[in-house]
Amino acid sequence: MLLTVAIIGVQGVGAQSTISKPNKPKPTKPSKPTTTTTTTSTTRIHTNKKDAMDFVTITGIKIGNVTYDGDMLTYYGQPLYEKEMKYAKPQLTYNCTKSANDITLYTKIYRPNGTMITNSSSPTGYTTSDETDFYSGTDKTVVLPGWGSDDGNYYDSGTWRWEIWYKGKKLASTYFTVKPGGTAPAPAHTGFEFYGTTRDYTDNAKALSYITKTIKEWGDNGCRTGAITEAERGVAIYGKNGYCYTGACPDGMKDAIKEYNDKNYRIADLTVTDSGWWCVVWNDNGYRGHMPDKMTEAMKKFNKDGEEIWSVSICENGNWSIITNKHWDASHETDKANLKRAYEKFGTIRSCEVTNKGIVICCDGGVYYKDIPTNVETALKEQDFHPKVVKFTDSGTYLITDGDKKRAWYM
Repeated sequence: MLLTVAIIGVQGVGAQSTISKPNKPKPTKPSKPTTTTTTTSTTRIHTNKKDAMDFVTITGIKIGNVTYDGDMLTYYGQPLYEKEMKYAKPQLTYNCTKSANDITLYTKIYRPNGTMITNSSSPTGYTTSDETDFYSGTDKTVVLPGWGSDDGNYYDSGTWRWEIWYKGKKLASTYFTVKPGGTAPAPAHTGFEFYGTTRDYTDNAKALSYITKTIKEWGDNGCRTGAITEAERGVAIYGKNGYCYTGACPDGMKDAIKEYNDKNYRIADLTVTDSGWWCVVWNDNGYRGHMPDKMTEAMKKFNKDGEEIWSVSICENGNWSIITNKHWDASHETDKANLKRAYEKFGTIRSCEVTNKGIVICCDGGVYYKDIPTNVETALKEQDFHPKVVKFTDSGTYLITDGDKKRAWYM
């Protein structure tokens, strides 16, 4: 067996400012529906132009409870308890006859005493505003960002109201009750599903024993994300920017990881291939890498638009995927179709891993996968946590994490 050298870094100290994250655009006030006016010598005719949301009907709202990073604490529609509340997060159910993209919805959240929640970033007259997309079909779901706090003291017991507005018109509303006290945690996969197909595989990947040994040594620090290949390239990340990698990783990638550790940047995600592709994402949307041209173009656009880049993946043949807080993109039409199905079935996409043969997509409500090794499916289902990050190879090696500390691996 060929020897590799494991390089380990602890979490950096001494914060530095980022260099490629632009300011996010400020929310705009809702505008009135567009009206065109045609005048003749005897009469004036008003013709209302069709709006994108004329084709969308919101049929319901369910409220869930999540952490700041988006991990589900209480699934949508399940009982909510005061001591467990972090961020209330709405899941909208809707029917749509024509897809609508980049729709700005406005939210009003009312406390039990009837006052509306606002802060310094709230649009005038609303609690918050968020962009989302709607896709054609019936009984579709979409999830909007949550509202709350990490300290868990935001939502008092009582009956709250959540309203969804668009261009000055209320589209839907719901009441949700926060009960006093708390309750025992629900089973790990209550309301969380797995859906997909598997295939037979040949386990011929080289062992990444240095990575697995280091993850064990990290102990309670766990492992948040990483990247693995079938040869001898592997990376693991814990905490904000603690790391280990094998000596076979590209020099540019190793330099980037060490630099971001030194500057105390948060390493958001990373990917590497034996064929030479790699990418490291830091903080919200800073990045560095050797990527296919179309992927580089997409990364530049997401960075320029101020979107948070959550997940990146490149497979050996050069196909790729990117997940942001507002969009998802992929180079292959089949991968795009699978991303669309995953979104429609399980809501917001948190991460995606593509290989030459398969794909795994982690969403708020479940994991969607196609043509993955049978042992990877088994590992996904047997964990006592909701998988948020999955890195795997076509030879059956894998790293599965909850996006924080809990992890499982075979590599």
